[in-house]
Parts: sequence; structure tokens; C-alpha cells
Amino acid sequence: MPRTFAYLRVSTPGQTTDNQLTEIQAAGFTIEPRRLVTETVSGSIAAGQRRGFARLLDRLESGDVLVVTKLDRLGRNAMDVGATVAKLDELGVRVHCLALGGVDLTSGRVRQ
Repeated sequence: MPRTFAYLRVSTPGQTTDNQLTEIQAAGFTIEPRRLVTETVSGSIAAGQRRGFARLLDRLESGDVLVVTKLDRLGRNAMDVGATVAKLDELGVRVHCLALGGVDLTSGRVRQ
């Protein structure tokens, strides 16, 4: 059975990830607390250099699903996002971006 993870990021300590989690739950995803990765780090930092995201990559396995609310959670610019999605695709991880209508970025299909 596929496991579902969520990656939630904010840029400053004064912000919270609560609204991102609420949005993910409203979209019908149930995320176990141990599969919820949150961090406070600038969006200008490449995804692979974010400590929490790097640890998440080590935990993901083929068949898993990663949910994010926006594309910028996956990288600092289009090239970084593309590289991150390609790496996740190589791992066999499906990536759902809610801001794109729930599109699975690794297949281009919309979540049913």
C-alpha cells in the first residue's frame, strides 16, 4: 500500500504551516504525523540543500506519494523544481501539487 507524505515549508519563523496542512486535508489526503515534514527555510535555497527535504528524500520509497501545496515547495526556481521532480520520478514517487489542481507531476495525471 502506498504511503503518503506531505512537505510543508515556510520562509520565516513567524509563519506557520497550518494553512498548508489544512489545504492538504481538505483535498482528501490523510497524512500520518510521522510522514509530515515541515521546515522553516528560505525559498531561495535549493530543495536538495534544505535539511528537512533532504531527510524526506532518504525516507521515500517507490510507490510513495508526496503532496505539496505549491510548486515552490519543490525548489527555488523552475530548473530546481524540474530536477527535484525528476529525482522523485526516478525514485518511483508520485508528486501531487494542489495549486495545479492535484496534478501528479511525475505522470501529468490529475488525482481522482
